[in-house]
Amino acid sequence: MHFFGLWGLIFFVIGFLTSLFLLVSKLVDPEYAITNRPTFYIALTTIIIGTQLFLAGFISELISRNAAGRNAYLVEDRTGLSA
Repeated sequence: MHFFGLWGLIFFVIGFLTSLFLLVSKLVDPEYAITNRPTFYIALTTIIIGTQLFLAGFISELISRNAAGRNAYLVEDRTGLSA
């Protein structure tokens, strides 16, 4: 989650800020065509990639926390005690 979540957040914020810039440009100049600019599609792509990376990190965290051997402790082997 730390690796993919960080990169996902970075990509999402970059895409969001770019989209915000395009929105402000449209409000300032109504003749400004947002969808005719490649920046619009780059912003959408970075938002989608950021979301996918974040979700990949979240799902991998869920999988690693539910692993079968996660709760197999070696306390009995190390101490020699048995229940």
